[in-house]
Amino acid sequence: MPASAAAVPLPRLRVRMPAVVTPTLLLFAGALALGAAVAWLSLTHVASPWVTVPLHVAAMFAMFVVVHECAHHAAGRLTWLNDVVGRLAMPFVSAVGAFASGRYLHLEQHRRRSEGHLTQWNVRGPAWQLPLRWMVTDLWHLWAYFKRIADRPQLEVAESLGLLLLVPGTLAAVAVTGHGWELVVVYLLPQRIALGLSAWWFDWFPRNLPPDARSYHRVHSRYPNLPFYLYPQAWRADHEPPRSAPPAPACPGVFHSLVVSSVRQLTEQAVEVGFTVPAHLGEEFRFTPGQHVVLRATIEGEPVTRPYAISSCPGDAELRVAIKRVPGGQLSTYATTQLRAGDRLAVRPPAGQFVLGPSRRGKHVVAVAAGVGIAPLLPMLAHELATSPRSRATLLYTNRCGTSTMFADELTALARRFEGRLRIEHFRTDEQDPDLRSPHPARLFESVGSALAICFERYHAGGLDARRLRALLACRLHPAKVDEWLVCAPRPMARVVRSVLAEHHVPEPAVRSEEFSVPAEAHDLAG
Repeated sequence: MPASAAAVPLPRLRVRMPAVVTPTLLLFAGALALGAAVAWLSLTHVASPWVTVPLHVAAMFAMFVVVHECAHHAAGRLTWLNDVVGRLAMPFVSAVGAFASGRYLHLEQHRRRSEGHLTQWNVRGPAWQLPLRWMVTDLWHLWAYFKRIADRPQLEVAESLGLLLLVPGTLAAVAVTGHGWELVVVYLLPQRIALGLSAWWFDWFPRNLPPDARSYHRVHSRYPNLPFYLYPQAWRADHEPPRSAPPAPACPGVFHSLVVSSVRQLTEQAVEVGFTVPAHLGEEFRFTPGQHVVLRATIEGEPVTRPYAISSCPGDAELRVAIKRVPGGQLSTYATTQLRAGDRLAVRPPAGQFVLGPSRRGKHVVAVAAGVGIAPLLPMLAHELATSPRSRATLLYTNRCGTSTMFADELTALARRFEGRLRIEHFRTDEQDPDLRSPHPARLFESVGSALAICFERYHAGGLDARRLRALLACRLHPAKVDEWLVCAPRPMARVVRSVLAEHHVPEPAVRSEEFSVPAEAHDLAG
């Protein structure tokens, strides 16, 4: 691909998040059972507090781990499961905190870890104060949340205030009925100790280790959505020797004269050019979806070369590339106005690192494209869905309007062919675009039986900006539900997308990015 592409290393750790992370649920069930059994021993005076309090601390420490996993959506792909389990475990961790507000503060801590404004309570201050700080760290977080309450969603605030009244009120009622000592021994004292132990173990201790010994902290920072039991696997993956790059073509710098077999109009400004590859060059022109070729032509006596993404799939009869005309683009103007079937062009064999990671069962790929950026993504998605029957894909595709949308019919055909395994969200910057008012029914719905209609393509007025992407990540495209991200868009948009993904702790190796310049800059994939 062009030199402007962002070089992203091949992913080393590729973990498919299951619908339910069994170890986390077993930890939750085990902690709940241990807490109930020890509470019975304590209330019936079968065991002394010297025995029951440490066991309660162990159960509550385990609940802290469960809450932490659910806050990172690491208890499974099911959002409701993370929300329910996190809320059930939260009262064991804090008598004043709510799961929703605690999750927000913890994720904010990850987003702004360089500032340390939320962890300073646990890691700074006189040594004699630190144990006391650790045991009331939930009060510090409650104060930090209320400073931000004006900017938080109303439902989250209502839940936080409701629990702040409900749980302490219930505890007060228990104490008033004459069970204050039991309340202290069974709940309050173990909870404070467990909270202090958690703050020490997860905040203070890792930051006071030598840099080369902070294995847990580094793994969690890099893979925040990774279930806790996979940290050793992640540590080993990060310390394995790097994978070698895909082998280069046999003659990477050699151009071959190929016959243009077809020139198909895609839009008013774009064409798809097909080439006939002779049998003796078949192996040299073998490609992986997402790669590109370099075309060379002599225009007005001057040799011009440009890279173009391959838009065909492996096994197709032609090698095809998509070319969009841009102002001042010599080769793109020639290809879109003068090139005809039967002409010849010099073509360099396929190359490029913008390819999907290894296929595996049940993979979910999200692709973000704008304009001509769909050219490499179309074969990547088509090939993945065709060769991995349980994989699925979501495409976020931005264009000015329907008439300037490349491969619109092909995308609709793919969505219909794979029966909902490909979902497409179209974003149209021209809000007068007819597709936004009355989209073609064939592109919107596919009937299943006689009662169910599944929307395979949807249309939205306006472009895909940071706000919209954050909204998608918060619900339908939560990072824990996506295995790989593909971005092929103009440089400003690609950088916004990568920035938002980084905010949501998407591991950098999971994002494959290809940038191209806008018409005012170097032409790259645009033409």
